Amino acid sequence: MGFFSWKTADTQEPIRNVYSGSPRRTVYMLQPGGKPPIEEKGYEGYGVFGGVDAYEWLARKNLPKDEVKRLKALGGEELRHRGISLECDERLREALKFPLKFSFDVEARYEKLPTSEVDPDQGCF
Repeated sequence: MGFFSWKTADTQEPIRNVYSGSPRRTVYMLQPGGKPPIEEKGYEGYGVFGGVDAYEWLARKNLPKDEVKRLKALGGEELRHRGISLECDERLREALKFPLKFSFDVEARYEKLPTSEVDPDQGCF
């Protein structure tokens, strides 16, 4: 499995993983509707922030409830794979109501920021 990473929505800084040799920084996966951000103190590079899989979060927030239920019933990582498809297909990504947004600032607000861009270096270099 490869690494996944993004740039922060507000400063466009890459989110480095713990294996990159860069100093660790706490990063926040932002949530809409005034929900608290999900804190990650040591991002490992696999799309999980504070115990929450970003791709599953993406699928749950953007797919119809019946499709989420169907994918969960299939077991395994079907919901995660669907979230990866949403994130990686540019046309689908642009149409998301709730895209992924990250920040190093705990005070950052989801609704005020653009979508986080994928880090071409995948948090490594």
